[in-house]
Amino acid sequence: MSALTGQPQPTTPTAPRPHGTPPRGLATTPASSTTRGRFGRMFRHVPVWSQSAKDLVALGEAMVAELEGGKIDKPLGEVDDDENTATLDDGELRLPAGYTYFGQFVDHDITFDPVSSLTKQSDPDALTDYRTPRFDLDNVYGRGPSDEPFLYEHDGLHLTVGKPVSSTPDFEGPDLPRTETTKVALIGDPRNDENLVVSQLQSAILRLHNKVVDRVLADTAGSGLSHDDVFKLAQQEVRWHYQWVVVHDFLPRLVGQDVVDDILVTDEYRVPGGGTVESTVADLRYFDWNDDPFMPVEFSVAAYRYGHSMVRPSYAINDRIPLPVRGVTDADRIPIFSHDADPLHNLNGFRELPGEWGFQWKYFLSGIDDTAGPQDDHLPQPSYKIDHVLARPLSTLPDSVAGKETVVSGMPKALAQELAVRNLLRGMQLGIPCGEDVARCMAITPLTPEELYDADGDREAVAVPHAVRDRLAGHTPLWFYVLREAEVTANGAHLGPVGGRIVAEVLVGLLAGDPLSFLSVDPTWTPTLPSKEPDRFTLADLVNFAVHGA
Repeated sequence: MSALTGQPQPTTPTAPRPHGTPPRGLATTPASSTTRGRFGRMFRHVPVWSQSAKDLVALGEAMVAELEGGKIDKPLGEVDDDENTATLDDGELRLPAGYTYFGQFVDHDITFDPVSSLTKQSDPDALTDYRTPRFDLDNVYGRGPSDEPFLYEHDGLHLTVGKPVSSTPDFEGPDLPRTETTKVALIGDPRNDENLVVSQLQSAILRLHNKVVDRVLADTAGSGLSHDDVFKLAQQEVRWHYQWVVVHDFLPRLVGQDVVDDILVTDEYRVPGGGTVESTVADLRYFDWNDDPFMPVEFSVAAYRYGHSMVRPSYAINDRIPLPVRGVTDADRIPIFSHDADPLHNLNGFRELPGEWGFQWKYFLSGIDDTAGPQDDHLPQPSYKIDHVLARPLSTLPDSVAGKETVVSGMPKALAQELAVRNLLRGMQLGIPCGEDVARCMAITPLTPEELYDADGDREAVAVPHAVRDRLAGHTPLWFYVLREAEVTANGAHLGPVGGRIVAEVLVGLLAGDPLSFLSVDPTWTPTLPSKEPDRFTLADLVNFAVHGA
């Protein structure tokens, strides 16, 4: 158990906001990181080229997956060329489907805005009152047991979990805690209820905290440790294990261990007496700040949106639900989103978890200690490849995720529910530099127009009109560039040189810039929770302890 060190004070009051609303401060991103604010730019000296909204709509609509035989997905166990079947050196699936939603969970954590509605009115651009992005799980802990007691049990130590949805432990969930009347999730960040996968991941993290609290109580029995210090120590243990998974498991799978090793480096210095000390530090080339880390728009609006391409159209979630799912006509598994009002026909969020729908995480991650079942030979389900194609359900998002609204003046409001179009138009509005210019700034040879749009071997062509392609030539939107780069350089198995470097530097940089992270407080710290392999702690280990640990 690590020593108790500096802990954060309660944050300012939080208030939910509709999903799809631009984060506070994003619309007025300063051109220089020397300007104080939540958001800034990594490549602030790179010029920005104007683009046509109509051209971006055409490109976005060319990024939607086609139906095959009237189906959005293949049945479980059938070969699917869209799946990312790349493996690690030990043969383990590189990016099983669980990492798609862990990436979403991380995004919600580092972009969480915990201020009150009054503060948002008085500081709409987030220039004076804002939270520095950190991996601190405020989306789980809220403002703490004193300020938000409804998130906690009466002892003020354990987080409240929801009701089980089955009498069989394998399928019981539980759901998130919810209000009795409206069934709104009682969690730190309402965005972690937008689909049932991230909702069940949030549920697992709640249980993780409670298991760690029990562990701390057992380890410190009779020590006289105060009630508050027990909570703070458990909270630190959970945060540090989560941070470890981000930079030592999730990130290497996404960009490659060699890239992580190039950024997280060993620093050596001498101390009196002739000895030397080694420590791990961050060596950042492109992500820099003056006082506190900020959120680069090249990351939040472009590179980190790679995860939208990893989303599968549909998922199997446990051994109890028979396949094909009764009543679903366009998939054998459960669609991630749909406009079907039947709660058993999709994984839409902002609602109760249906009976018997508790997730078995073996469907999403390797090495989970779930009960054996008939589908195990086909598990875990892979994520989809990181490429220019988005699953069809993401082209018609439900109102609960993104309502019809004006994204760009003069354009149809329905475009707000087409995720690819929405991403491209948001990048245009914020003046994100193009992919080719960012590549040149990083001394990387840019992709050619042929690589960006033409077919080559297994790589499909982008079905965009040639006139649009010609107008975008040399000024490719950074988000599309990052996706196509992964497709061209890695067959969609992981991010490419530009996208990977942006994502890696920001994730490591945020950790290094957090004065309470394990990298700042105790850079020699290693995980203390159980793991399948010595000297390796993964997301599966985290979930295993949360769901099955003693």
